[in-house]
Amino acid sequence: MSKSWIWRLCVAVAVLAGIVGTASAFGDPHRGDGVTVRIGWVPAASWTPWATLQEKLKGTGVNAELVPFKSSNDSLTALVKGEIQLAPVGYNNVASLLADSKPGVKFVSGISEHGSVFVARKGSGITTWADLKGKRIASVRGSTQYVNLATAMSNHGVDLDSDSTFVNMQGFSDLNFALQRGDVDAICTFPPLSGQAVQAGGVEVPEIQSGMYDGSFTVASGILANEDFLKQHPGQARTLLTAFVQRFDELKKDPEQWARSYAGLTAGTDKQSLVEALKKQYIKPSLNLDEKQIRSVPRVLHRLGVIKEDTGPALTARLDYSLLAKVTGKSARDLGQEG
Repeated sequence: MSKSWIWRLCVAVAVLAGIVGTASAFGDPHRGDGVTVRIGWVPAASWTPWATLQEKLKGTGVNAELVPFKSSNDSLTALVKGEIQLAPVGYNNVASLLADSKPGVKFVSGISEHGSVFVARKGSGITTWADLKGKRIASVRGSTQYVNLATAMSNHGVDLDSDSTFVNMQGFSDLNFALQRGDVDAICTFPPLSGQAVQAGGVEVPEIQSGMYDGSFTVASGILANEDFLKQHPGQARTLLTAFVQRFDELKKDPEQWARSYAGLTAGTDKQSLVEALKKQYIKPSLNLDEKQIRSVPRVLHRLGVIKEDTGPALTARLDYSLLAKVTGKSARDLGQEG
């Protein structure tokens, strides 16, 4: 995440706070005969249970209006403004924002771990970490995938910027095109785009993939909620999280159904590559809020120079285990809280 993006978000939040109060920013969730809560998502396979939780809301009196966004940053901005009430968001996005702002948000559940996949161009000669020296490697700077790759390379004695040439792309779909054209030797992306890259001629590299999280973190994203919504509508929040957990448990047991559900939300999805990604744990579903792992996210971001300070204490202060504990019947300790 660039510093300019953080500055623009802070300005937007400040302007909003000066124009409207908390109640008007949040809006009225009651619409029609029932209650409608706006929930965000970015079309990503790891977030399929969240995007399809409506199936478990029948008869509860609560409806979920699914609002799509292009990135976690966009979802985060809408959450801070109160335009939506909950959404999956990357821990790295919140860690970055906390370097310059104090958003009123709380993580109320985990959703996914892993999610970074390294794919090399066929014939690139990349089979080990040492082979990355002198190669052109692409990802999206500031993303979880970029952070995992840069940290793992450093852990294995290779610097992404000085030993290789890093090619920054604006979007993950651009990575596949660059690999297919031969513009780069390798990319770091996420499923199902990684599966599409392999089908187009790319190859997975076992040694690199097995060490993708070395020195870094395995957590990826969690369910982030607007704090005002949690305080004002605890019953609705519990109903939504209950539906999510039920849907999560259902899909986690059946990768085929997970893939079908995601294909129903997006066009052109290769269901088989997604099933394989789930079975290989390139996507690892997890409801836990692993405090130790989450605490390491801003530490790594700071070490890489992505953020100006380690925002770990502010990030872990936004982990709220209470709602998930009520829904699952597990203790906060069992859900990942330390101490």
